Amino acid sequence: MRYAIISDIHANLEALQAVLKRIGEVDAYICLGDIVGYGPDPEECVAIVRELPGLKCVVGNHDLACVGNYDINWFNWYAREAIVWTQERLSPASRGYLLSLPLMEMENSITLVHGSLPQPMDYVTSETEARQVFAEMITPVCLIGHTHIAERYAHAHGAAYLEHGSLAQGGSLRFSRGTSYIVNCGSVGQPRDGNPMASFGLYDTTKRQLTVKRIPYSVAPVREKLEKAGLPALLGDRLALGR
Repeated sequence: MRYAIISDIHANLEALQAVLKRIGEVDAYICLGDIVGYGPDPEECVAIVRELPGLKCVVGNHDLACVGNYDINWFNWYAREAIVWTQERLSPASRGYLLSLPLMEMENSITLVHGSLPQPMDYVTSETEARQVFAEMITPVCLIGHTHIAERYAHAHGAAYLEHGSLAQGGSLRFSRGTSYIVNCGSVGQPRDGNPMASFGLYDTTKRQLTVKRIPYSVAPVREKLEKAGLPALLGDRLALGR
C-alpha cells in the first residue's frame, strides 16, 4: 500500500495544489493536522483535504483554535490575528469537519498524531522529548507534524542512544524490525527548517520505505492574498525564507 503524508498545510492553497499534483495517484492519504491557520485560503484547503481518497486525518492546534476549541492565548500575536480572521470565514460544514477530527489515529501499525505523545499538542524538538514519545508508543512508527521541521528519530530496541537526522532536503529511510521511529515529514504550507519548498512524504508499506520530498511552488500569490486580507506581512515573508 502506498500512502501520501501531508501536514501543516496552514491554508496555503498554492502549496497544497503543488504537492497534490506531484503526489499523483496513491492508495490513501494521511494528514497530520493544521489544515488551517496562518494562510489565506482556509475554506478551500479544508474542502480539498476532506475529499482525499482513503484519508486518515488528525486534528491540529490551529484547527481547534479556528473553531473555538483551543485557547488562542497560547499563540503569538501573528497566529492569533490569523486565527480570528479564519474563524470568521469557515463555513459551518468546514467547522463541523474540523471538530470531528480525532486527536490520534492508528493506521497500518502507525500512530498518527499532530504533535507528541502522550499530549497531542506538545512539541518534539529534542532527543529528550523524542524519548518521551518512544516510551508511549505502542506501534513501531509514529508520524508527527506541528514543528514544521522535516526530521526523524530512531531507537533500536535495547539501545541507550537515539539516532536523529534531518530531512530538510528530503530523503528516504527504511523501517527496520527491532527499531522504533518518529518521523516528521515537514510542512506543506509553512516550512520552518530553512528550506522554503513544500514538504510531504510517501510511504510504501511493501518496501517499508518512507521518502520525504521537497518541491517548489509560487509564493507570490499567497503573499498577495495575505496582504489583501489584511493579515500580518510576516506570515507571507516567512514563506520565502522557510523560517
